[in-house]
Amino acid sequence: MLGWAVLLLWADRGPVERRGVLLITVLVIFGLASAGFYAVTSSLIARPSMILTWVFQAFLVALFSYSYFRSKPATLPKGEGTTLPMSPADTAWLHMDEPENPADIVLLMTFDEPPSYEPLKKTVTERLLKYDRFRQRVVETDGHPYWDNDVDFQIENHVLRHALAAPLTEDRLADVVAELGNQALDPKRPLWSMHMVEGSDGTVALVFRLHHCIADGFALAHAMATPAEGADGAPVSDISGPGAPEEHRPLSDRLLHRVEELMRHPGHAVDLMKQGAEVARSIGHLLFVPFDQETVLKRKLTGRRRMAWSSGMSLDTVKSVARARGATLNDVLMGAMTGALRRFLAELGEPVDELSIRAIIPVNLRPARFIEEVGDSMGNRFGLVFLELPVDEQTTQARIRALKERMDTIKRTPEALVAFRILTALGRTPANWEHMVNDVFGRKASLVVTNVPGPRAPVYFGGKRIREVMFW
Repeated sequence: MLGWAVLLLWADRGPVERRGVLLITVLVIFGLASAGFYAVTSSLIARPSMILTWVFQAFLVALFSYSYFRSKPATLPKGEGTTLPMSPADTAWLHMDEPENPADIVLLMTFDEPPSYEPLKKTVTERLLKYDRFRQRVVETDGHPYWDNDVDFQIENHVLRHALAAPLTEDRLADVVAELGNQALDPKRPLWSMHMVEGSDGTVALVFRLHHCIADGFALAHAMATPAEGADGAPVSDISGPGAPEEHRPLSDRLLHRVEELMRHPGHAVDLMKQGAEVARSIGHLLFVPFDQETVLKRKLTGRRRMAWSSGMSLDTVKSVARARGATLNDVLMGAMTGALRRFLAELGEPVDELSIRAIIPVNLRPARFIEEVGDSMGNRFGLVFLELPVDEQTTQARIRALKERMDTIKRTPEALVAFRILTALGRTPANWEHMVNDVFGRKASLVVTNVPGPRAPVYFGGKRIREVMFW
């Protein structure tokens, strides 16, 4: 646990040499090996059951030590613009990108009336580009990524127009979104693009893409509300409150504050020990949760994605269902999704009455419940938790009840924050390490389920009301 504590503190500091984290990781492995040795000598675990684990730990120590001695100190790249180091959490998402599993976000916006191209481009230029990340490209040296101002930036390279020869029906729109979503972002330019798709029937939709290293879904939802107006024409961002000033307060500063509190109130030490035990349990759960059951959902990824969506339903209806069952809105939505997943797997011949599929759930860590409350900052600020989906439950009531109990248990733990710190630590390790760890954690779940809140009031874009906003 000491090794993990040092590792998480290291990950929270400013830009430093990432090679040093290799030695800290070796300390973590030694700690785990020592714990296993203690368990064997205390007759808590049989010696034969630990042999394979010790061999694997020895292999990791050798690998990390070899990587440390082979690594070189990083040198700041000589970019053409202002060069700034990428944060560790954003670095982790940059290095997660693989051909068979792109780490980008796709957003679709539809309208009651079609917007025009020039006003759209003007709106994006004036409001969206106030975020530096949309004018910066990513450059890397020795595996260390940096944000570099694109001195050749032109809005026309990112806000593109597509005229179709056919009407923009829902099926055709799904094909277009998939086609655009499967195109690689140009690594020589800022990693985003906006596509204005015009059907021959006058229907218009916007497809927005950006790499996950720029922002998470919560920040992106806020950014996309920024180049929009309310019914009175005022920018949504003008009526949005700023983010909390301590949103990105370093973990080390918070710990120092906690130590000062303990000096004034020694009785709080018991509470701190309880919190430490919860963190330790969360680390153990994240590290040692077993691989998920093999189903058709575990097939090898191809990198080709399809986007789909269902018809909308009244939010008031969902809320009334939640109130009637003493559950949250998310509990009901997760219950509906789990029921649909059960039917899908049953149609493919899976033994659904014996399955309990595990999902990865992103958890927002910003001090805001709604996108209007998010400050004007990009980046990734969310943790990940594992949730067992009760696919084996046969009734809707049973599924919602099981999900509520499991989510309530997760909410009482610091698992999401611990996962974020581990992800931040991974952002300071070589990319090949990240790929290895991502592969291991990816095998612990079968799908990712996320829910990003939208605006709470009607929003207009270039004077045209937005009808629907969807993310993938």
